[in-house]
Amino acid sequence: KKALARTMSLIMSFALLALVALAAGQVQIKTKAKKFQPAVAQNIISREVCGDVYETGTGGSIISPNYPTGYNNGDSCGWVLTAENGNKIAVVIHDLDTESGFDVLTILDGVTGESPVLVELSGQASNFAVLSTQPSIFVGFTSDSSINGPGFNASWTQVNPQANLELFGL
Repeated sequence: KKALARTMSLIMSFALLALVALAAGQVQIKTKAKKFQPAVAQNIISREVCGDVYETGTGGSIISPNYPTGYNNGDSCGWVLTAENGNKIAVVIHDLDTESGFDVLTILDGVTGESPVLVELSGQASNFAVLSTQPSIFVGFTSDSSINGPGFNASWTQVNPQANLELFGL
């Protein structure tokens, strides 16, 4: 019961943080694309520099290249995250500061080109949370060839699917 209570508390905290970030109006969410474009995955060429991480476990961190001093022009990174035992994944963007509309952090609910986009973030955000419906997700970051920002700092943790996921509308 204590573990379930802690999980519920964590989920409620994620939901509250997501609502606060959205209410503050500091998050630009691109919602036009319903599916991740497979062509984008082909553009992830500098994976060994930033990304190419295939993590399986209970949690970890994801940080853009050179954070917080700033990512490079043309960065293209990808991370595949997999929770243990079929659990879901909660990602918290602690801090995101990118060129609005051009340098984008994308989180897919799955790891294929047909996986739905959970969220695309660009601009500024902090303490923004998202929850997957799948045990594996893809996190991608791309920057264009001009203005750069500090980047992003995020963490992920697995969430037991038996927990009350209705807080996230699932």
